[in-house]
Amino acid sequence: MIFLYDGTFEGFLSAVFDAFTCKEDVAIEKREGWQPQFFTETTELETSPEKAERVVNKLLSICGRRGFSAIVQIFLSEEENAETYTFHLVKSVMKYGSKAFSRFQDEKITRAMEFRKRVSKECDKILGILRFTELANGVFYAPFEPDHNILPLITGHFYERLSGCCWMIHDIRRGNAIYHSKGKMENVEFVDEMTSHLNMADLLGKSENEDDFAKMWRGYFKTIAIETRINPKLQRQFMPQRYWKYMTEKKNG
Repeated sequence: MIFLYDGTFEGFLSAVFDAFTCKEDVAIEKREGWQPQFFTETTELETSPEKAERVVNKLLSICGRRGFSAIVQIFLSEEENAETYTFHLVKSVMKYGSKAFSRFQDEKITRAMEFRKRVSKECDKILGILRFTELANGVFYAPFEPDHNILPLITGHFYERLSGCCWMIHDIRRGNAIYHSKGKMENVEFVDEMTSHLNMADLLGKSENEDDFAKMWRGYFKTIAIETRINPKLQRQFMPQRYWKYMTEKKNG
């Protein structure tokens, strides 16, 4: 049996609620892009905030915030079959409690925890290398293209540290963004699909002083470098080259 949901975490939790009592093998997949298969039974589920809340409350009571955070990270990994692995972990948590996270004799749990590790490592890297550009409208804007859907996981960090600024963090790969202003954060709804994947600095323009600040930062980056200790291999380990596209110090100019 395959349960199809709308792609949201709330929708996934609704699917978990309905699929939990099934005695047969269950897979959970996004409705969008699903290709029907012969001899495969599917059920399309509607998102239910009430069902999702009940699942959240139950998980929090069993494994606490730390365990629940791990479940969220696995779901947001967007790895192949991530929903099914997450569902398997949720069922194990219901049965074994917090011990489920260390049941590495279970191949599916081992796989799920590998997903979590990848997401956690990418969050740590992005928090150190995300770069903001001041747009012409005064908003501080940070585009990036993460491997995993980590935008919901990193915004709290910047909410605490940049509470006095208007800023936007934009996942260009997925066309999602979070906008902060006056202590409030909200999801950005773009005008169209094309706009959602465009760099807003190119679309709206930069502030008058932004290029000068960027040059100063690149100059500082070069100045503090110790030429005899430059190690490109180690640098790529801490700042993978796939992230350089949006890093000010790695741009020419």
